[in-house]
Amino acid sequence: SIRKQIILAMAISGGLAGMVGINEVLGYRHRYYDGFSANYGFVGIAVALLGRNHPVGVFLAAILFAILLRGGIFVDAFTMHVSKDIVDMLQGLVIVFVAAEAIFRGPLKKFGLMKRVRV
Repeated sequence: SIRKQIILAMAISGGLAGMVGINEVLGYRHRYYDGFSANYGFVGIAVALLGRNHPVGVFLAAILFAILLRGGIFVDAFTMHVSKDIVDMLQGLVIVFVAAEAIFRGPLKKFGLMKRVRV
């Protein structure tokens, strides 16, 4: 059945993610330490949101976020007064605007304020 297939797929993907997590935690320092992750999960959720779960959109969003992250490291290394935390702020703004569009889409359609555009 479809329900069993979904549960099986989630169990397999959870197991694979767990194996990657074990490698991330135990591979370098051989113990768990605070801040071991580079926020891969949160960045992945943001990329999926921005790409709207479409393969091409996710690919383009991943490239955008990679440029942001690498640019933040570059800015932090070569400037004195600009922190790489600005990248986190930009990522947060992207998520807020994408989420705001999704939140307000229903009420805008309800009141007829959103028109359909054909491309």
